[in-house]
Amino acid sequence: MALNKWLSDPEIEERRKKKEEMYNSLPEEQIQELKKESIRKIKRVDSKKEEVSTEDFSDNILIDVIEFKNWVDSRTYIKGDIEKIETWIKVLYKKMVSINKVLNKDNYDQDLVEEFRKIPVDFLEEQTRFAVIKKLRNTKRTNSDNYFLRKLKMVVEMKLIEAKYYKILKNILD
Repeated sequence: MALNKWLSDPEIEERRKKKEEMYNSLPEEQIQELKKESIRKIKRVDSKKEEVSTEDFSDNILIDVIEFKNWVDSRTYIKGDIEKIETWIKVLYKKMVSINKVLNKDNYDQDLVEEFRKIPVDFLEEQTRFAVIKKLRNTKRTNSDNYFLRKLKMVVEMKLIEAKYYKILKNILD
């Protein structure tokens, strides 16, 4: 039974061969169109990410602050509303922090991409480089991509430890 799953199914092999024959029989133009279409599909996945504009954030915060101001102005006895005021302020603060995180994350991601471009192409293995690019672009990664990222992480950690030792040796030599 366990051996059956390792053997190739004749139907699957037949389908695969038919697909290859159909693909090979296509003219070069159609092959290029199919490649472009697959690239478009990949781009659609990236474009599905929700783009949140900073104007919406600032408008929402401004509306909330004005609403809070109007609420405080309408109160005659603020001492009894201290808990509500604290809640308003905490909510406004959390909104501001979340906005800053989103804005900083976008800038941080762009900085990471720029830093990655400074690394020479032949510094990393091809598969490792592809895995890092997929991680930077937040595209779907395969198990092998995750493997190469874990492997790279281990190598980087070891090199950083070695760098500490080299720094100590440099201080000794100076």
